[in-house]
Amino acid sequence: MLLAGLCLLSAWPSWASPLKLTIRAPDHLLKTSVSRLAIDDTLALLEQAFPGAEVTLNGNDGSVRLILETTPPAVPGSRHAPDNHSNDSYRWNAISEHGTRIIRLKAATPHGVANGLYGLLQDKLGFRFYHPRESIIPRYTRWPLEPRFTLQGVPRFANRGFHLHTLHPIELTDQLHDPTIPGAFNDVASYLDWLARNGQNTFQFFLLRSVDRSAWPAHARRIVEYAHSRGIRCGVEISLAMIQQQAFQAITVLRLIPSYKRQVDATLAWIFQAPWDMISLEATMGEHLPFLDRLLPGVQAHLERQVQDRFAARLMYATHVICAAEGEKVRRPQLLSSGILIHTVMCYSASDSRAPVYGNSNQRFMLDAARSEKQRRETWYWPESSYWVGFDSSVPLLILSYLDARWTDIHTMGTLGMHGHLTFTSGWEWGYWLVDWSIARWTWQLKDNGRERRSWPLSRFAELNGDRELQALMEQALTLQNSYLKDKELLRFMSALTPFSELPHPFDKPFQPEPVFRYDWLLTMATGPEASKLLDKPIQDLEEYAERMGRLVRRMNTIINRHALSGSVGTRQRVLTQEITRGLEVTALRAGHRALTLRAIMAKRTEHAGRFDHSRHSGPLLAKARILRQQAQLMVQNQENGYRYPLVQIARRRSSMTAYQFGYLYPASRLFFWEREEKQIEQERFDALFMNVWDMRRIVGLESLMFNR
Repeated sequence: MLLAGLCLLSAWPSWASPLKLTIRAPDHLLKTSVSRLAIDDTLALLEQAFPGAEVTLNGNDGSVRLILETTPPAVPGSRHAPDNHSNDSYRWNAISEHGTRIIRLKAATPHGVANGLYGLLQDKLGFRFYHPRESIIPRYTRWPLEPRFTLQGVPRFANRGFHLHTLHPIELTDQLHDPTIPGAFNDVASYLDWLARNGQNTFQFFLLRSVDRSAWPAHARRIVEYAHSRGIRCGVEISLAMIQQQAFQAITVLRLIPSYKRQVDATLAWIFQAPWDMISLEATMGEHLPFLDRLLPGVQAHLERQVQDRFAARLMYATHVICAAEGEKVRRPQLLSSGILIHTVMCYSASDSRAPVYGNSNQRFMLDAARSEKQRRETWYWPESSYWVGFDSSVPLLILSYLDARWTDIHTMGTLGMHGHLTFTSGWEWGYWLVDWSIARWTWQLKDNGRERRSWPLSRFAELNGDRELQALMEQALTLQNSYLKDKELLRFMSALTPFSELPHPFDKPFQPEPVFRYDWLLTMATGPEASKLLDKPIQDLEEYAERMGRLVRRMNTIINRHALSGSVGTRQRVLTQEITRGLEVTALRAGHRALTLRAIMAKRTEHAGRFDHSRHSGPLLAKARILRQQAQLMVQNQENGYRYPLVQIARRRSSMTAYQFGYLYPASRLFFWEREEKQIEQERFDALFMNVWDMRRIVGLESLMFNR
């Protein structure tokens, strides 16, 4: 194990025991909350990592001294000016003097000091802040770092952070909206701590319209104030008048008195009872629904202007990958002073040549928009690290291709000089914590002793487990998924159909990748050659993927079991690795299950053509599919034992302020989509009402045209 190797290789002399470790900080850093909280946190973490050491603040005789200094940034344009984002950057320089390790941090601001402290912990000492509720804290008996080194950290983007998509019932949706939930604020604060520890400085979530208008502002103030104390800018996304998914609305469309502009003024006055740094604006009435700028001229511009002029906050305009029917594909804000969030979805990059999302062939038009908007306004990239609904964790699928797409995009957008990177996240279980953690770390460029540290899509996984054979197998797994799930487009079959996919035309709007045909048509109307052309190759590819990924996972599990016997890898690292491989194994089983159900559809056609009993050929195939589902169900139950939040909150039916009356992992908990597909074929029903888990009334939200609660 890498950390164990560091301990064994350290050459700390015998006379240096016990270790005395001190952080020396000037008064101005101790009086500034951003740096003081980071210093206190670092002291506590060092005490855990060095249980036999004396850890102090401003001690006089430390054998290891971390000296914190701030130096004003160079004047922009001078030849001594730093390369990028100097206020957040840092540089450590370590030397040895008379047996004492002097490790000096230089940064321009308290924010840079905080980033430097966490950078040293995570990028030199082996701490791993991978999840808001869990961290890996190494254990040392001596100081493990070399006597001389430099570590430099420079952010790729001035604004770095996460958007929690709380229109979905994910881990923190309730805690952000309901202060009466026990531990609500502490859960949110833990997430803000996670952001700070990973060098992020921006946080945002989508506000729900069912929030308690009297109780919530005080809760919001407390959240924003704590975020500011950690050096994190805080924002909330609202809609102008979005009807779907219980989104908070600035105006009520069918409420004509008071005027729309006065409604906007009242809404913003209520929201800004907390000192938000930014407001993101959703300008549509919903996905595939009209924009309101033509119907309500001047209202959107008024909202943009009020946010910026009256409340001195940043206005960021939320874009969509749903292209406009006329004019430019990507809508822009109405004021040049407003910023823009350039969105992409799912596990596809902005530069991928093939991305069958929301009816598009790819998302390169968003890359074009990023290039043009960067020249004229504040422009942030806003990609997804998970999508939910029926695409990834709800199935469940662990799609490693997210890592590849996000890593590629970070380098693309960094090269363009984008002002910010705001990751759109919809849940952390089933390995998606690895995606968010990786993205957070990739937003920083690191140099060791003047040489740039290499990163790659699985670089964070490599930090969790130092076994190179296992890392190589994970690389193969990523390559396999890119080839089969993306290039061969198996995600059209592996993901479940969305709530609208089975509605009659024209309501069957495209969202995530799905087959180019309808299953009821395939069963009853397609000719034999048509059906074979559409399904033979996907079935073959699904079976190949299931077999190849299953073989890879078996090899991975052999290595993990070897680690368990030898103790060569820490328990927590081994558990996390097992979580990832279990996700890959369930994804492989899903491919095998889908191949069997598709074969069963073909068998149903044979039964119809030959006027056989309607289970003669399809029945045995569906029986095999059920066996695979039962095997996968056991793995889901094992995975649930490691969920970081209560099962009743995230994986069971329950009341919710969202449009969904269950936690986001409820469909995965019972493999709902797998079973539904079996039953659809058995009963030959492919309509949206069959085994419906969605509350379409709450999702569509037509009542919000008149009642904004």
